[in-house]
Amino acid sequence: MAVNIGAELQALPLEYMLSAPLQGAIKSQALACQTTVHFIEKVGLEEDANGNISVRNVSFEYSKQVTNPEEPDAEPTVQVNKLTVPMLAIVPIPFIRIQELDVDFEFKVKETITRTHKTEVTSGGGGNTTVETTAKFGGGFFSFLGGPSATVKATHTSNWNVTATRKSTFAETQDRSARITISMKAVQDQMPEGLKTVLTILNDAIMSEPK
Repeated sequence: MAVNIGAELQALPLEYMLSAPLQGAIKSQALACQTTVHFIEKVGLEEDANGNISVRNVSFEYSKQVTNPEEPDAEPTVQVNKLTVPMLAIVPIPFIRIQELDVDFEFKVKETITRTHKTEVTSGGGGNTTVETTAKFGGGFFSFLGGPSATVKATHTSNWNVTATRKSTFAETQDRSARITISMKAVQDQMPEGLKTVLTILNDAIMSEPK
């Protein structure tokens, strides 16, 4: 049975196979944005008992040597300072963007039909038939009188052989295969301008003071 290539292609749900990866990429991008918002809320902000939201800070203490400008020859003293830094200013904020999405779809329909028909007739020697006939004229009264006599002999031989050969071969092969390949590339995108401004303000809010 021959394969209708057009019918095979029309039966394929191409709309689903091509749109499903695209919809998946859009949902992945939306999920990445939600992850960024969740990270800022949970890591960079904190809420007090009254429901007020403020920037989460982290404090460090460090020591450094300080020289008294009025006594330049004196030994420097060790001063302990306290450094307060907003959390969002020192940790990377995830901002993932899908840069490329490649969808490759391949569908193969292969049909192989082989028919072989062979008829062979051979004629030749095989049977053997021989017929021999002998007739004699003369003798009897004619022979006594000295008349002529004659003998006639006929032989017929026929040979025959008939051979018939018939060969039929039929083979049918159908092969259907489909392959879909999805390749996605995501990168750490640049921060939006509003988020850059917020981070700049937070960097300016870093304070260092003696303890």
